[in-house]
Amino acid sequence: VIVLALYFWMRGGSQSSENIKADVEAGEQKDEHGDSEVKLSPEALAAAGIEIEGITQRPAVALLKVTGTVEANQQQTQQATPLVGGRIERVHVVLGDRVRAAQVLAVISSPQIAQMHGKLHESETQLQLAERNLQRVLRAENRVAVLQAKARLDEAEATLKRTRRLIELGAGAGKDLIASETAYKTAKAEYDFQSNISLNRETQEARAAVETARVDVSHIRDEMRALGAPVAEGERDDHRNDTSLVAVRAPAAGTITERLVNVGAGVEAGKPLFTIANLSNVWVIANVPEAQIGLLHVGTPAEVRSTALGGNALGGAVSYIAPQLNEDTRTAGVRVAINNPNEKLKAGMFVEVGFQTGTDTTTGEELMVKADAIQRIGERTVVFIPKEDEPGAFEVREVEVGGETDGYRKILSGLKLGDRVVTKGSFTLKTQMMKGEMGDHGH
Repeated sequence: VIVLALYFWMRGGSQSSENIKADVEAGEQKDEHGDSEVKLSPEALAAAGIEIEGITQRPAVALLKVTGTVEANQQQTQQATPLVGGRIERVHVVLGDRVRAAQVLAVISSPQIAQMHGKLHESETQLQLAERNLQRVLRAENRVAVLQAKARLDEAEATLKRTRRLIELGAGAGKDLIASETAYKTAKAEYDFQSNISLNRETQEARAAVETARVDVSHIRDEMRALGAPVAEGERDDHRNDTSLVAVRAPAAGTITERLVNVGAGVEAGKPLFTIANLSNVWVIANVPEAQIGLLHVGTPAEVRSTALGGNALGGAVSYIAPQLNEDTRTAGVRVAINNPNEKLKAGMFVEVGFQTGTDTTTGEELMVKADAIQRIGERTVVFIPKEDEPGAFEVREVEVGGETDGYRKILSGLKLGDRVVTKGSFTLKTQMMKGEMGDHGH
């Protein structure tokens, strides 16, 4: 029995030593609060530009507490709507998907787009023909009328010279000279006419035809592009693929909160197919009793609490007060815009809203800290407290915070008056701490 007891005692002591050694090697240091610490080298400490500020105290704020409902921010909610009708060929997203701006949500087969591709092809063909005709007109060898007029002019000129020579030799008649001169003048006039009028007119008409065809092509391309149809700039339309397809794209980044179509469904132009909401900022609609509406105004600070937020609160301010009461509940809807980090608040959630309506002299003082000092690490809300006896070392203290007022957050637990915390530079400490934790996990 003594031998067995000694064996287990030695084994337990050895295991304990191994555990202690492992903890030291992993760099896990805990203070009296059970929180960890983070250290910076002298160089990193100087580069961080750390500033430290004490916890302050001010009279407690009186809160008017009411219930509210979370809604998507309508100013950051958009609908994806096709501008042409047709049949749904493909759908690429489902409810709850996050999408980026211009991402393809669905593909429609549209007879209207197919017809426009046909018109584009016809216009491109007309443009090609007009360009070829212009080239033909501009080529000297194709100026038939001018060449014929020039030939007649040359012949009349030669006849005139021959007649004058005959008259000089006494072998010609005066009437022949008159006839030759008349023929020459006529041929010259015809040549001038063809060169200066007919040819110019033909060239102008050919240029006008080219410009008209080019404008038609450009207008059809612009119209197709406005409707969302793919158009290759500067290239002829490709009819080897299905020309009826047009994509429905996301007008903005966000989350799909509504999907109203499935593959095979017929859709109309202008009918919304998807709703996309940016839930990083939401509206909270609070129901404020008639008797308390007078305490609020646009800009009144507010804090929102929910089980989804744990012990923390999100700060905001009144942005709108409904001008009419709900006749059944005798309450007015008051809108508060709230930044929603990690999108923990979901549309439709019930929350508690506290409006800061003044100073509450009955509850004494409350602790406040600069909002810069508060950092979120996973599910934890922490601050960094400098260690007086160890330069470059900071205690990581978990805290519970309330709403924000004038750049300060209310401290509900975790700190006391007189504590000093890092304000500027706290994000650097958070980054260093997360690097250390990743290193520990990797070890």
